[in-house]
Amino acid sequence: MPGSDQDIVQAQAVSGLVIKQGHIAFSLEIDPALAGQADQMRRQAEDAVSKLDGVLSASAMLTAHKKQPAAPQQAGQAERPMHQPARHLIAVASGKGGVGKSTTAINLALALAQRGLKTGILDADIYGPSLPCLLGLEKAQAEGKKNSSHIEKYGLQAMSIGFLLDADAPPSGAALMVMSALEQMLRDVAWQGLDALIIDMPPGTGDAQLTLAQRARLAGAVIVSTPQDLALIDARKGLNMFRRVEVPVLGIIENMSYFLCPDCGSRHDIFASGGAEAEAQRLELPFW
Repeated sequence: MPGSDQDIVQAQAVSGLVIKQGHIAFSLEIDPALAGQADQMRRQAEDAVSKLDGVLSASAMLTAHKKQPAAPQQAGQAERPMHQPARHLIAVASGKGGVGKSTTAINLALALAQRGLKTGILDADIYGPSLPCLLGLEKAQAEGKKNSSHIEKYGLQAMSIGFLLDADAPPSGAALMVMSALEQMLRDVAWQGLDALIIDMPPGTGDAQLTLAQRARLAGAVIVSTPQDLALIDARKGLNMFRRVEVPVLGIIENMSYFLCPDCGSRHDIFASGGAEAEAQRLELPFW
């Protein structure tokens, strides 16, 4: 540990150990004052675990709040409690940014609400929250130190870390608390009787996605892609990540499929066409 003669095990900094089919994830609890040295420590821990026999992948996540020491979870032991703030939790994900994932997520949530389901939307993008802009909302009000109130707009219960920050302020320290922030928004927000919670995931296949799969009882995930091959390459990575952690993939949504000219009415396939549909057929998944 930085500033100590102890390693991370002796310092009891390891918690939340999960072992699943050769894939290992764990969190490292650090002093916030050591933030500048934490990322190097995380990489060293991942490298050390990855070299163990039988390990296919290792992912360490940093958290800056100190919990009571607990024995690491061993294979075969009960996992930490899974959060389920709604009857159905659906992750909307993509392998890369810029494919319209957040816009798709909010429209999916609104469609469910219009069908009479009590629906919420959780903006899980810690680094680039977009829900405040999409809903035209600002900071949320908190109900005490533990339970934060969601904001209601257009019939949706909504929560984002963007409600808790100034609009132009970077999320200072978010890299250290990505796991904690996601878990707290699932656990501590005062969601009320939700039938469905749409979770707008950050782009990529990193710590946030793995944390969500380990901490929330997901009904499934929806993958958003644009038609071109470059987007599909990353969409496959996102899809395979959810399959690896045994989260059902509900389907592939092709966004930005074409442009209809408002002047002449002709269709233009700006990003090519048919790529996401062909991928869905190959994987035997629903195509939307």
